[in-house]
Amino acid sequence: MDTPITPDLPGEWTMQFATGLGAWSLGDLWLDRANRRLAVRVTEPLCNAYGVMQGGAMATLADVQSLAVRSYSGNEAEHTPTVSLSVDYLGPAPLGAWVIADVTLLRTTRSLIFTQAVITADGAPAARASAIYRNFTGKDAQ
Repeated sequence: MDTPITPDLPGEWTMQFATGLGAWSLGDLWLDRANRRLAVRVTEPLCNAYGVMQGGAMATLADVQSLAVRSYSGNEAEHTPTVSLSVDYLGPAPLGAWVIADVTLLRTTRSLIFTQAVITADGAPAARASAIYRNFTGKDAQ
């Protein structure tokens, strides 16, 4: 098993988990909870023929943005399935870049969690995303 490469970025990063979604695995997903950020390193399996992160991989990162704004104990009742996801692609995320999603919690209701994220690749704009998740806990996402 390879040792995860800790992001050389400001903040307190911990590995949330090594994603295992088959062909769409993002690899190691990093979380900076205090700053509500997620990070992933662009590796070859995430790249298209032009050597930049595939749009589907970027959308997968956008889809897990709720991890940055809520606690999660592993209890299945805390699962927040995606209701809606919108991603606007702004620029490339080249091989080797750290892709960071800066996540904002917009609103929480008893049944929904609304978030948005600005996603950068080594500091350059790469995407923006908005998402709505089902809130099964009926309480604040934080």
